[in-house]
Amino acid sequence: MLNQMVRGSILGLVGLFALVGGAQAGIDEVDAVLQTYVDDYASDVTRFDVTFGIEVAGNWWTVAVAGDETSLTHGMPSEPTYYYTITEEETLHQIDRGELNMFTGMAKAFSTDVTPTDLETLEGFEPAPDFMMTAIPQAFHFWTRGMPEIVPFSEDRSLPTHGAHTVIIYYQPGFRSGWGYLAPGEHANEDERSRTNPFPSLFIALQGTMTARIEGVDHEFHEGNFMIIPPEVSHEFLNETDENAHFLLFMFGEGA
Repeated sequence: MLNQMVRGSILGLVGLFALVGGAQAGIDEVDAVLQTYVDDYASDVTRFDVTFGIEVAGNWWTVAVAGDETSLTHGMPSEPTYYYTITEEETLHQIDRGELNMFTGMAKAFSTDVTPTDLETLEGFEPAPDFMMTAIPQAFHFWTRGMPEIVPFSEDRSLPTHGAHTVIIYYQPGFRSGWGYLAPGEHANEDERSRTNPFPSLFIALQGTMTARIEGVDHEFHEGNFMIIPPEVSHEFLNETDENAHFLLFMFGEGA
């Protein structure tokens, strides 16, 4: 009996050490991936002095840019600031492999939506009036390596939002852009809360045919067409064909 108890204790400890070792290996892998982004950002022409956090699957890192120095350290930022959340380690690896871009991972139809990535602020952080003018472009440039910054996009790199599948291209105050598609039977902006914007929207049909429902009236919208939707005009898009319909979307103006 004693030998069995001892054997069981030893096996339990071995299992615990294996679990801890596996967790540490995962953290080390995340650390290595994040370091590649920090190293790339160190020479980015858009960089500026800033400190922000990165939370990956509950583990924290801090990035600090000051003058010619850019560093990555373990732990939360020591002062209130903003931070990026990445829900799972695998999501970071998808970003690293070019299978998902950080902006696409943040795409929400509504503020309550849970997304694979996000931009959050620590308690006590008081953003400057121009915070979004710097933080949003900074997100793109930090999470896009290389010069020039080339980002792949395709159907399998998209995520569902507003009833369509979307890849976010680039956001900055007064400008939003994305590429996407409607699969057969899909209905973009079916939710009434999504149908209007306080700023203009430009849609460009790249491939296939959609039904554009503007102020409740249906219009055929197909490859080779574009349309501008004025502010506060209701718009929905439906794919009633048996092929995917691809589009580009640009939103612009005050509030975009």
